[in-house]
Amino acid sequence: MKKNILQDVIPPKKSIRNIELPSRARKIIEKPTEIDPPKRILKEERASKPKIFIKKTEEIRPQQEAELMSSYKYEDNGPVKSSKKIRYVLMGILGVVLLFGISALFKSAEIKITPKQEIKALDEIFTAKKDATTGLGFQLVTITKDVEKTVEATSEQKVERKATGRIIIYNNYGTASQKLVATTRFQTDEGLIFRLINNVVVPGRTTKDGKTVAGSIEVSVEADKVGEAYNIGLKDFTIPGFKGDPKYNQIYARSKTIMTGGFSGMQKVVSKEVMASAEGELENQLKVSLSKDIVSQIPANFVLYESSLSYKFDPITQANGTSGGAVIKKRGVANAIILDKGSLSRAIMTKVLPTASNDVVKIINLEKLSFAFAEPNPFNPSTSNTATFSLKGQPNFVWVFDENKLKSDLLGLSKKSAKTVIGTYTNITEAWVETHPFWNQTIPSDPKKVKLINTLTP
Repeated sequence: MKKNILQDVIPPKKSIRNIELPSRARKIIEKPTEIDPPKRILKEERASKPKIFIKKTEEIRPQQEAELMSSYKYEDNGPVKSSKKIRYVLMGILGVVLLFGISALFKSAEIKITPKQEIKALDEIFTAKKDATTGLGFQLVTITKDVEKTVEATSEQKVERKATGRIIIYNNYGTASQKLVATTRFQTDEGLIFRLINNVVVPGRTTKDGKTVAGSIEVSVEADKVGEAYNIGLKDFTIPGFKGDPKYNQIYARSKTIMTGGFSGMQKVVSKEVMASAEGELENQLKVSLSKDIVSQIPANFVLYESSLSYKFDPITQANGTSGGAVIKKRGVANAIILDKGSLSRAIMTKVLPTASNDVVKIINLEKLSFAFAEPNPFNPSTSNTATFSLKGQPNFVWVFDENKLKSDLLGLSKKSAKTVIGTYTNITEAWVETHPFWNQTIPSDPKKVKLINTLTP
């Protein structure tokens, strides 16, 4: 038989029906009538090398072959890769390590301490001496202030009025006090005379810290004559009545305020009703303002009881206003005694808690005690050198411990060791030690990172 050379050389055309698909191919999606159900094919593929065969139902044309090839779906059955979980776990561990490392830079501790305390009932009488250096003493605080108000004026009239002001009298003559009666004269270098309005007693000189201090008192004076010539600034004064006596150079005065109110001439007239209403308003304004001013100037280690405040008001003065009305002015003086907290606490403790007289104790609610001057001899800021008063209430006694030493003793210790050290402080009843972050159980060695809180500090 004659050979067909071309047929022998050229391989016969293969149909897709006879092509074995790659191992990655798992199935071919065709019509249910042409291939086995997917579940059956998957089971066969797990059992042996996956192959897909197409049932011979009809001759497949080239166009159909292309459509069938495009419908292949593959499932990767290659080598199993390492799980990503291991990588995630390692990253997590590294993150935790970094977190702990960074948080170590922010270690801190907070230590709350509750010292020993005791509350007692108090209803006692006390006596304090002015400017005493030992025992219970008091200091006198005085503040002067002026306020003014413009009111309506209905007419004019002839007015003659004397200037008034405040001076401080000094007594450096001896330790004995000096009594001065009302109308005592005080003279400026220019020869202007001002007279004392009320009787006063000027305390004698004292010795403080090895230095001699002249006794002093603040008083009101008025001009000897009417007129604006006596409206002067701050001046020094002598007492003409002591001329030729050694007291002349040892008892003298200086202005506390300027002298104002002197007038002679026609002045706007204000009705009595308007004047009385304005004067009452100015007095109330002065009380509020003077009280705030005097409280704001009290040192931290002193206590001021507002019931010890007393007020004095100078006579109202009047001047013509620029807008046709009248300007009325009122000057007020506030006096109060202040007491050293340490001295007062010891005095109270001696009366109600004598067993703790050798301990370092403070009263943290001194300001809440009720204060009243004792009768029948009321306190006079101008003349009194002693103050007798009552205190009522429930003082809260708190034992004092060295907070700086305790903090220093606890630096760098574990919580357990810290509690042992705190237990050696007999004035402490409770303590809480909290460290940060939560896993840190040691108090930092840096004192800036340690906060000590006394829970009974007001």
